[in-house]
Amino acid sequence: MWDGRRAIARESRSERPLSEVALVGHRLELSYDGTGFSGWQRQRGKPSIQEALECAVERIWGRRVEVAGASRTDAGVHALRQTASFVAPQKLSCAELERALNYFLPRAIRVRKVKIVDPGFHARFSARAKSYEYRLWNHAFLDPFLVDRVWHVPLPLAESAMREAGELFVGTKDFAAFASNPGRIYKTTVRTISDLTFRREGALVRIRITGDGFLYHMVRNIVGGLVRVGKGRLTVADLEAILASKDRKCAPPPRPRGGSTFSGSITR
Repeated sequence: MWDGRRAIARESRSERPLSEVALVGHRLELSYDGTGFSGWQRQRGKPSIQEALECAVERIWGRRVEVAGASRTDAGVHALRQTASFVAPQKLSCAELERALNYFLPRAIRVRKVKIVDPGFHARFSARAKSYEYRLWNHAFLDPFLVDRVWHVPLPLAESAMREAGELFVGTKDFAAFASNPGRIYKTTVRTISDLTFRREGALVRIRITGDGFLYHMVRNIVGGLVRVGKGRLTVADLEAILASKDRKCAPPPRPRGGSTFSGSITR
């Protein structure tokens, strides 16, 4: 068992004042189960991924340090390979820091890798592309071990129509109709989707969307539209008209959050 407190105390005794220590960037790759969290972003009185990471960093450095994330995932959304970053003096080796962070973090959050980078690296602003995967369970009965991991869709889906509809979203578009917006103000609702793919594995259908960024609930809203096409409740032309309307009121409601997983980001 790694004794985190003893290792950190040993390092602290030899610490120099912050003004005498060079600051370095720390790049983290982490995974988490978002079920019990209000999302990535710190929120007063609510558990968040960012808050948990900043508390762990504070336990190690003895001071509050802001931790940035490549994607500010919503409440209940999971992450397979989220990138996070912060700037601080180098206190431990990468392997020791990985163990130290996992020692202080909740079990639902695991740091997979630590790398020392230039202090100018920022997980969010250095990301060139981000990917989300939404998982559907297309079977009459839901596997109980997949609760909060998939959206259960028991009826048959017209996958060819869904694939055709998915092509509507690829490219640079105005996604205003697919952004849930409780008082949020965006500089622009234009985003670029570079890829949207479907993959079926038995009852499991994976919808993967890659783009330069996403609006609030955008992935869940797109998936909601695609599934309505698959059920025959909307045509491909209907979905195209909704996209062109730029009006959220014309679009279907967002789908359950538990089926959504942030797959990772490509950084500069």
